[in-house]
Amino acid sequence: MIPKKSTRIRKEEIVRAAFDVVGKKGVRALTIAAIAESAGMSEANIYRHFGGKDEIFSALAEFIGTSVMGKAAAIAGGSKKPLEKLETIFFSHMSIVADYPGIPRFVFSEDAHLGDPNLARTLALRIGNYVETLSGVIAAGIDEGELKPDLSPRETALTLLGMIQFTALRWTINGASFDIRGEARKLWSNFLRLVR
Repeated sequence: MIPKKSTRIRKEEIVRAAFDVVGKKGVRALTIAAIAESAGMSEANIYRHFGGKDEIFSALAEFIGTSVMGKAAAIAGGSKKPLEKLETIFFSHMSIVADYPGIPRFVFSEDAHLGDPNLARTLALRIGNYVETLSGVIAAGIDEGELKPDLSPRETALTLLGMIQFTALRWTINGASFDIRGEARKLWSNFLRLVR
């Protein structure tokens, strides 16, 4: 007999299936039926774990907060040098985008946040915290002489995020037809030439 999966594991499977749907077809295609099909489970099983699409949207936002922003905060709090922290955060973020193409589509979809002001506030807060985290790492890099002294930490953080987002957008629009990790390596090398 196959052991029953825990609620936590089932919820993770549903969130991953939802991101799969968004990554392939966009937020508008995100229905309970589509999630159930992607997850290989019944719609009733989805409703056993989530009250509806709004709860799933909140779970997607929470996943993004933990996997992208939460991970960046953990890296920033570590003992590496600032530039190494920045590099680790950048490649971690790009790797998550490569693994979950639905993340950038979800975050920047009007269908997701225009219909739900609470979701929009949650995402805005998470993104704001992420910018602060990156700005702090960049400021430390300036203080320690690893980065140019005349850089603005906040604007440099926004530049880095813009680099990630535009690459993610190009990649999803092009049907993941280029190697996003290879592109990330080229972008990082160029970014270093600009900021060191």
